[in-house]
Amino acid sequence: MSSSRSLHRRADRRAFRPSVDGRLEDRVLLTLPSVHDYLRTSTALLRNPSTRLARNVGLPPFLARNAPPFNREYQIKVAPASRTLRGGQAVEVAALDGSHYRIQLSYISNTPQTAQSEGLTGFYTRSTTEQGTTLIQPISYPQPQGTVRAYAMADGRVGIIVDGSTENTELSINPLPFPTRRGYAHSFAYGEARRGHLLNIGQITITSGRIGAVLGFHTAQLSGPLIAADTTPIDRIAFHSILPGASIVTGGDVNTLDVLQGLTLNTGTSIQIGRDLNLLNVGQDIVLENGSGIFVKRDLGLVPQPPKGTGTGTNVLTLNVNLIGTQFTGATPPEVATYIQGDVLIGPGSGFVIGRSVDNPIYIQGSLSGGSRLIIPQSTVIPVTNTVVARGGITP
Repeated sequence: MSSSRSLHRRADRRAFRPSVDGRLEDRVLLTLPSVHDYLRTSTALLRNPSTRLARNVGLPPFLARNAPPFNREYQIKVAPASRTLRGGQAVEVAALDGSHYRIQLSYISNTPQTAQSEGLTGFYTRSTTEQGTTLIQPISYPQPQGTVRAYAMADGRVGIIVDGSTENTELSINPLPFPTRRGYAHSFAYGEARRGHLLNIGQITITSGRIGAVLGFHTAQLSGPLIAADTTPIDRIAFHSILPGASIVTGGDVNTLDVLQGLTLNTGTSIQIGRDLNLLNVGQDIVLENGSGIFVKRDLGLVPQPPKGTGTGTNVLTLNVNLIGTQFTGATPPEVATYIQGDVLIGPGSGFVIGRSVDNPIYIQGSLSGGSRLIIPQSTVIPVTNTVVARGGITP
């Protein structure tokens, strides 16, 4: 009997009872003025996309009702912070804007066959095109050789030192996402809007002089020296942009130099390639002023390069630009040594100097200003008049 009464009381508590006049409770329905206010606020936020305004009006709310409390005393960052990972094979960096990056060393395969098939079953190390099985050659790769350190610099920049690296070592700079912690899934991360997601690199020093690649194509901008003095070739150097004050010095070949946006050198610093530069890609303008320059000791465009990552290869004109019957003769556009999607400005006292020869055309989508300071001793491009193609014109 008592059991039945308790069940009846529990059911009574859960029963829904409308108000005396029979209408539903007010919290179930939005009244007409509230709908107008909501639409008016939404329209204002769409016209003014400032995150500050959205947070002030609480739409969306910074913290959901059921979000756990946390300490709201924020520390102002005065310098980037770093933390060693994997015994020195990687380092995590927190920039001034709150974004995090993982700077790590990884392994590059030792043969062309395996380098083209990373992550697959691989190839035998002897000279054969027969694919190896996972039993003979596992798909896991050796640990990278060397260690990496990161130190804070002025103006929020980061300096990087790589020790003990070889030509099979790749240095990459990748962004780290912020995990959504339990209880905050319905809260809104307003701080994410202030993060630029670009790490400013003030220095990269390769103490052994040997490195296989330096990759920060979408994540890092270079504003200081990058030094790799050994004569071993570097497969790829890639940055989001190269800023005033930056410089690159290598002792050997560079297969591909990729710059996603602009390359500006106007403080007397230069890019110096110890031997051949096989491909130069720049997504916007090249500006060389105040004694700065690009100096290639031997050839430009000697060895054709495939596309790497999200960058383009020497066959970019064949894939993307229809120039048949205009600037070039022949059935198809040629491979290029340089693909510049903006203008090239070479000021007085500066120069773009090739030491020996240009083996494929230099293609510029914009104009070339200071053409007399683009020095090419010899060209193997046929016809020779098509060595430099600037669609916007060439001025001395």
